[in-house]
Order: sequence, then structure tokens, then C-alpha cells
Amino acid sequence: LRCFDPGQMWFLGLPQVAHSTTGAMTRFASGGPGYLISRALVPKVAAWAPFCLLQLLQHTGGTGMEDVSFSGCLWKWGHIKPTSYVDVETEAITSEAAFNRTLVTQEHAAGARL
Repeated sequence: LRCFDPGQMWFLGLPQVAHSTTGAMTRFASGGPGYLISRALVPKVAAWAPFCLLQLLQHTGGTGMEDVSFSGCLWKWGHIKPTSYVDVETEAITSEAAFNRTLVTQEHAAGARL
């Protein structure tokens, strides 16, 4: 995560797409593998949270997926979309061939950091 400046507004995660009953698509960072926001974004989220929570309660009664709702809030108020923190060329395992290209299979010297 060193490559991401904490002074900039970052929303990091594994982007996915959710489809609503009306056919609209929402890009969100999946809460399963986890997501995070930068220090610069924290005060903005604190200011937007009451409005986002009110909208969630009014439209869904407080039910729904928190990761989709959070992503929607960041987009609505800050036009901030999720950015992937995974390098799909070296870290995402989508097939056996992809597994063979990952950092997991590379040999490292004892004590070397990945």
C-alpha cells in the first residue's frame, strides 16, 4: 500500500458490479476481501455518513449490502470510485495458469520480503 498517497482520497478494494432490480449497475468494492479508505477521505466520509445512512434507511429500511451502500455513498457525494489494490498479473488467481504466474510460486531468499 506504500504506493498510495494517504493525503489523496483513495477507496481501495476489489471492484465488482452489483445489478439492481431496475437493471442499473453499481460498481463497488467487495467487503468480503476487504476495502479501505485513505486518511484524507476519512473526514469526508464522516460528513457524508449521516446523509447516506438516512437515504439507506428511507430506501431499504436499513437492509442491503453494506459494501454496495458504502460505495454508492462515496460515488454520490464525492464521485469516488473503488480502485483495485490487487495486481491481477501477479496476485489474482483466476486459473491454474494464473496461479503459476503469481508471487506465491516465485522462489525467494530466506527472509526476503515479497
